[in-house]
Amino acid sequence: MSLIGLLVALLIICIVLWAARALMAAFSIEDPIRTVIYVILVILILVWLLGVLGYGGLGSIRLR
Repeated sequence: MSLIGLLVALLIICIVLWAARALMAAFSIEDPIRTVIYVILVILILVWLLGVLGYGGLGSIRLR
């Protein structure tokens, strides 16, 4: 993946995390559920990032 591709991916990840935080605040989701949602998002992002970087041991998520 090129440097521009990594920067775009980082921007998309930041937007998704910001949107999740804003939506959880808007709907007054309590802290334990908020933590679970953040953990799920981070795990999904890490699996996707590992797949993009070429490590296929956890499976792959393709967006193409």
